[in-house]
Amino acid sequence: MQPQSEIALRLPFIMRGVIDVEKTLIMCRSMTQAQRAQRLLERNGIISSFVKAPLHLTKSGCGYALILRRHSRDAIQILRDAGLLNGKIYDLVGESWEERRNDLS
Repeated sequence: MQPQSEIALRLPFIMRGVIDVEKTLIMCRSMTQAQRAQRLLERNGIISSFVKAPLHLTKSGCGYALILRRHSRDAIQILRDAGLLNGKIYDLVGESWEERRNDLS
């Protein structure tokens, strides 16, 4: 276990992206679908955050998404197998979301 002071020293670098952290956004068609997807991923040991989708990524200005910080390939496959992968997938590149061309890359 790392001493708390060591973690505190690394935190600003993690926040600024110096230590690379994967972030993937999976768009969902509804709040219910996002909640179901999140529960399915959780049962499979994958942690995600349920969020209101960024406005610029939705057509109507409303929508929901899951954010994953790791295991995106596994999560995508699990959701596809369960029929819960219906929306676009984005990766955080720099400070903006870019649509993933091949959802299994």
